[in-house]
Order: sequence, then C-alpha cells, then structure tokens
Amino acid sequence: MIALVALEGEDSAVESLESRLRALEPRLQELERSREVAATALERAKHTLTAEEEKLREARARAAQHRTLQDRNQRQLDGITNIREANAASAQLESARRMASDADAESARIAARVDEARARMQQAELAIAEIEGSQETERSAIAAERREIEEELRHARMKREGSAKRVTGSLLAKYDKVRRRRRGQSVFPLRGGACASCDTALPLQRRHEMARTGAIEMCEACGVLLYAAD
Repeated sequence: MIALVALEGEDSAVESLESRLRALEPRLQELERSREVAATALERAKHTLTAEEEKLREARARAAQHRTLQDRNQRQLDGITNIREANAASAQLESARRMASDADAESARIAARVDEARARMQQAELAIAEIEGSQETERSAIAAERREIEEELRHARMKREGSAKRVTGSLLAKYDKVRRRRRGQSVFPLRGGACASCDTALPLQRRHEMARTGAIEMCEACGVLLYAAD
C-alpha cells in the first residue's frame, strides 16, 4: 500500500512537470506568431520589389528599342532627298520619338515604384529585426526554463521507475489502467468506512479484511483503488 501511494505521488510529480513543459508551448507559439506576421510582410515586400524590378527592366528594354528605332529613322530621313519619302520618314520618326518618350515616362514611373518597394522592404527588414531583438530575452528565458523542467522531469521519471519496481506486477498493471482512465488521482484511502473519492460505503467485513491484510481493493462505484488508512 505504501509503495502504491508513493508511486502515485511520483506520477503526480511527473504529470505536474509535463504540464509545466506543455505550458511553455503557447508562449513560444505567441512569439512565433508575432514573428511570422513580420516575416510574411517581409516576404510580400520582397516579392513586390522583385516584380517591380522585372517590370523596370522590361520597360527600359522597350525604351532602348524605341530609341534605336528613332535613331534609325533619323538616319533614314537624313539620307532622303525626295519630299514625299521625306514626309513619310518624318512621320515614322515622330512616331518613334513618341514611343520612346512614352517608354521613358513609363520607366520613370516604374522606377519610382521600385524605390517605394525597396523602402517598404527595408522597413519590413527593420521590423522583423526589432521583433527578433525584443524576443531574444524571452526566448532565452523560455529555453532556460525548458532545460530546467526537462532535467527535473528526467529525475522524476527515474524516481517513478524506482517506485514502480516496489509494486507487484498485477497491482501495477491495475493501477496503470485506472490512472490512464481517470487521468488523475487513482488511489484513495477509506474515510469513515467509505471511498474517499465518491463516498460510497464499503461492507464492514470487507473493510476489516483490508485493514487486516493491507489489501488494495477497487471501488465498485467509481473504480478507484482503495486502501485502509491507519
């Protein structure tokens, strides 16, 4: 009986430490959520910058093509002496100039968007750096607390194993089954001739036998294990 009560005490200690260990997770998750928001914003800013830079390269390439066409049309016009052909070449040159001008204007607009996108990305980088810096102390504290709990838990489990060895195999199996089902205290004393868990009275003869032999019995009402206290 004493060994079983001691075992339950060790189990309670193990479960308490496991609960403390689990309680660290929400704290870490909250930190990670805050960082994830900033990381998502940074990735979005990087994607926007990359897209705008690609548009700028394409716009500048188009502008270069139009300027090349403009130069070619200018050379053609310079070599023409026929008025009719010169008028046609002049129209082509003017069209090429307009397209080159439009392409340059588009490039300028996109370049401005690139500058804005780069500024937003830099702001996002600063934001995530600030979050990581502000979280460093708390993350370190949580990590230290985790190491401490894990070490306590290791010792508690070793003590639990030692206590389990002092309980007979059949009783240990019964106890483990009851504790898994109840997920809490499973061994109770008789109190005033009744189960201390559900207050169901036991027959007098059964109580006397438990007191005489130290036997562990199961409560027929709530299923806990009972022992006769001194």
